[in-house]
Amino acid sequence: MRSSNYKHSNQLRHMNKSSRARKTTAKKSRFGSFVITAFVLVAAVVVPSAALIQNVQAAGDVKKNVLSVGGSTVFSDVIADSDKGEKENKAEKTAKPVKKAPKPSAEQATEVTAPKAKALVASASVDASYKPKHISLSSYDRAKLERLVMGEAGGLGYNGAALVAQTIRDTMQLEKNNSIDYIISSYQYEGSTAKEPTPTVKKAVSYIFDNDGYAVQHRLIYFYASDLIESEWHESQHYIASCGSERFFDRWK
Repeated sequence: MRSSNYKHSNQLRHMNKSSRARKTTAKKSRFGSFVITAFVLVAAVVVPSAALIQNVQAAGDVKKNVLSVGGSTVFSDVIADSDKGEKENKAEKTAKPVKKAPKPSAEQATEVTAPKAKALVASASVDASYKPKHISLSSYDRAKLERLVMGEAGGLGYNGAALVAQTIRDTMQLEKNNSIDYIISSYQYEGSTAKEPTPTVKKAVSYIFDNDGYAVQHRLIYFYASDLIESEWHESQHYIASCGSERFFDRWK
């Protein structure tokens, strides 16, 4: 019996301990559930409240802006005008200003349109239709022509050398022959070709032959030194101009 009661009593004590343990566990479980529930409730309240506060602040700012310009309709108009102003400002910045060329003054216009005179020497006659044609020279013909001009007008300066060079060119054009030897022989030039031409003579020849310039605006075919000889035949031709004692003529047409 003792062992039986002992066993029974032990079983009762074991059952009581188990019951108390279950009760303690149930209490802890209920307390944990309560804590979790409370945390969820707090989160549900706090998070929307923060968002709500931000929304309320944003709504307050919008309302403040709306009221400051006189209502939502006016506010929309202000935005539209602001956008329009920004577009216009951008257009003004991107558009390149067009600079108008200044109008020339009357004096400048005259300088541009007025033809420049090419004649170097005043002449008794001017032929408006006179236009020299370009004549090319070989190196031989140029070298001998420069020496001929030097012999005929070396002491007459640039203008005298240009007059003689023009006479030679106009004669070549008349004869359709650019050989200097032919011109010397046919027109009886007597100037020496032994001297080297000066830079002035070379420059005058270049002006006549390379730049198609002229000393007078008229054809020249003959000339002679009036201080050395008297020539009625030359004087019977069409007188055009003089340089020093040299007198220059054209044929009568």
